[in-house]
Amino acid sequence: MHGGNIYDFARENQASLSSILDFSASISDFNRIKNFIIKKEYIENYPETNLAAYKKILASNEFNPANISLVSGLTAFIHTFLASIKGNVIIISPSFTEYLKPQIEGKRIIIPFNVLNGHPEILSNFNFEALFLVYPDSPTGQLMSSSSIYTIIEIAMKKNSTVFLDESFIWFVNDREIIERELIEKYNNVIIGRSMTKILSIPGLRLGYIASNSTTIHNIEEKLEPWRINQAALAYIDGNIQDLSNVARSTETERNYLIKSLKNMGFRTVGKPRANYITFQLPGNIDGPQLKAYLAGKNIMIRLLDDYNEFGSNYMRISVKKRVKNKVLINALSYYTGDIHG
Repeated sequence: MHGGNIYDFARENQASLSSILDFSASISDFNRIKNFIIKKEYIENYPETNLAAYKKILASNEFNPANISLVSGLTAFIHTFLASIKGNVIIISPSFTEYLKPQIEGKRIIIPFNVLNGHPEILSNFNFEALFLVYPDSPTGQLMSSSSIYTIIEIAMKKNSTVFLDESFIWFVNDREIIERELIEKYNNVIIGRSMTKILSIPGLRLGYIASNSTTIHNIEEKLEPWRINQAALAYIDGNIQDLSNVARSTETERNYLIKSLKNMGFRTVGKPRANYITFQLPGNIDGPQLKAYLAGKNIMIRLLDDYNEFGSNYMRISVKKRVKNKVLINALSYYTGDIHG
């Protein structure tokens, strides 16, 4: 189950949406929506189909607008893309759980992150049509090394295979290690997927984009529906895209604060997180479902990783928020662990 099921949580706990602290969904807390009106004409008319102006906004100084295509959230595109693949698919694990759901014609091959990061050359032993890598990965937020990524792409290119880099959370990474524009200009087998819903805090509007070489983008757009982006989402990006560089720095500061605070309570950080979420292994004497229920009683949502084969209910993922909210979670956990120990 995904994080962010705030409506179900509100009904089950008889809580108002405004009273809930949602640490289960990794949505940016550093550039929340301030004032935005969904106008009547956004709903009673078909959305725009000429998206050139919006491509230019999203491309910014990073990509050529001809190298991107807007999609209605990255998840929908992932499902469509996976369904179109006839051969074997490699998924780097752990990964976004949606990569495991769609039916595919070939085999779904799972390779652990640490194995491939340490020995990317093993890809030469596999036959595959596409490889999917979440960068930074989910749910630990680790980055595969740039040298391993280039090796993966080179091997895939020799096999005439596609490498899909899911960069839904790349905006939260400080000191990024690869230059994506150079990647898609050099390699015609690379597709980069980005979600705008996380960084802009607009999951309800469903917006993302694909970046690749112009030929691949043309082929993708021929298969996409014309009214795929709702007008409210287009209107929002028209006036609310700004410099996002401060988000990564703020995220890093608060991520380090959370890691240090929870370490003092016996929570072990998994891997080296670089995104706006952290996976913790719970102390041995804490039951995950009981902790989740306790926090729910305080209107705090967390994400247990019981649907990941690599983890379980003794692992939790929390999102990184502003200091005032992080303190509320830390105080609740401190009180709970004090009760357990005492």
